[in-house]
Amino acid sequence: MSKTFSDEAENCKVNCKPTSTAMFDNADSQIDFEQHYPDQETAQQTLDFLVNKAKQIENEPCQITHQFISQENGVTLNATFNFSCQAEAVLFQLALR
Repeated sequence: MSKTFSDEAENCKVNCKPTSTAMFDNADSQIDFEQHYPDQETAQQTLDFLVNKAKQIENEPCQITHQFISQENGVTLNATFNFSCQAEAVLFQLALR
């Protein structure tokens, strides 16, 4: 005997529940950023832009570290953004799109 749609829906109430109620587990609340620029000024402008975006999103202070690495053909910006939760990290990534 085949199951009706009602039978399938009733079965799903028991068997289709997610194993966790949380969408995020906060395991990934850090964003690492690395980009090469032709000069220090452009790299600094980008860092300022990223910090501003992070400040707009954060509920608790975002821990931001950065480093400018001079190279013969420009500057590499390395930055790390540690948000208080994974949802803020996702919102930060979406804000940059």
